[in-house]
Amino acid sequence: MELDVTKVMILLQRRYGSIREIDRLTKELEEAFARGDEVSAAMLLEMRAEEMAKNDNYTEEIWQLAGSDKAALQKLRRLMTSDPAEAQGQNAEEKKVYEIRQRTQILLDKIRKTDQRMNRRVAREKSYYGAEPGVRRPAGV
Repeated sequence: MELDVTKVMILLQRRYGSIREIDRLTKELEEAFARGDEVSAAMLLEMRAEEMAKNDNYTEEIWQLAGSDKAALQKLRRLMTSDPAEAQGQNAEEKKVYEIRQRTQILLDKIRKTDQRMNRRVAREKSYYGAEPGVRRPAGV
């Protein structure tokens, strides 16, 4: 069985769309926290979690495309784990896979920065990320 790169590409595009939705919800969540709107924030957190689960399902579907075929799994592993900025596709479909993965990575980095900023504002010194950069904590805190 040969790996259907077109299906990989389609699922990656759906996954990218899901991540764009996570980005939108993250922005709205940051605004809700800034307004002190806990009801909206809770609802947005739930919606974001649902979108993250959908994203995980797309990723799982992609990995299932290889089935038990070792050659297909090896090709899929190369497509999914190679650095998309440096990878060279062997055909137009593979190039598109790397392009989608690169756009996805840029968007994920943006979401992480927004999430980190939001977490620091809301949780302050109890933030998962620690104190704001450049803000020194007193000794023993």
